[in-house]
Amino acid sequence: MTKIINFNDLRDVYFQKSTNVLVIGFFDGIHKGHQNIIKKCIKRAETIGGCSIALTFDIPPVNIISGKKEKKLIMPFKEKIRMISNLGVDYIISVGFNKEFANLSAGDFCRKIIIDKINAREVFIGENFKFGKDAKGDFIFLKEYLNKYNRTVNAVKLLKINNVVVSSTVIRKLYADGDIEKIKLFLGRYPTIDGVVQKGFSRGTSIGFPTANIEIEDSYVIPRKGVYVGRIKIENKTRTFPSLINIGNNPTFGYRKTLIEAHMLDFKNDIYSKKITVKFLKYLRNEVKFNLPQDLINQINIDIGKCVEYFKINKIF
Repeated sequence: MTKIINFNDLRDVYFQKSTNVLVIGFFDGIHKGHQNIIKKCIKRAETIGGCSIALTFDIPPVNIISGKKEKKLIMPFKEKIRMISNLGVDYIISVGFNKEFANLSAGDFCRKIIIDKINAREVFIGENFKFGKDAKGDFIFLKEYLNKYNRTVNAVKLLKINNVVVSSTVIRKLYADGDIEKIKLFLGRYPTIDGVVQKGFSRGTSIGFPTANIEIEDSYVIPRKGVYVGRIKIENKTRTFPSLINIGNNPTFGYRKTLIEAHMLDFKNDIYSKKITVKFLKYLRNEVKFNLPQDLINQINIDIGKCVEYFKINKIF
């Protein structure tokens, strides 16, 4: 079982008696490239009878350095930790990234963290990994610095799929495009969003299509506005429910705030205040402002038909 340690609680005694293999990265999304490098670290640790350790951060470093939300997250930090843990690493060191950490020089990062705190005998990084104040540390710097202490560094080539580098930046662009198929290809899973069901205006109910509504957190990327086929999982339930999902601001009724609205097929229970997970499976169409509510009703019936047909062909849960 993976042990999770907060960096501020890290003591020198933790790793002084083990042979430690360390992997470092922000790992937003835990896409296939991240999985590849973390698995290499784990395999190497197993090969030499050592201990695998992943060091990761809670906030994109650029957001602390710039003082702005320049980079939105693909997934919540807790979910990232859970997914790294599921890969089988022995330890996860969780860093609350702040200005003090951002001001560490590349040399101090190597000495104070990699050597003194973690006692890493071997380090895995992505080939484009940068670290230290002003991002002055890279593979060459790390290799030369750690070589003096007889430590090894492995720069892992960036994974490519269909000749495209798998990166969090590329995946954020795919979210903006609503390209669910490629998101799944690069993440290795369908995109999901968690939220608590809010009480809305009941407009969906008034036109015969009740929806579970969740608000969107500004810190996270979401697929583009539009209508999707998906599935909903309700907290503490094992079953998932086929759903027609809309991301948008309900332009037909003049609502301004962007919401995720999910009409769960053949489901009528009250789930207000329940936590749900929305899984996006296929993009259907753009969000449209209709002149009349009946026009919207007609289109929703068409969308539901497509949704039902999708699940007849694709057995996805």
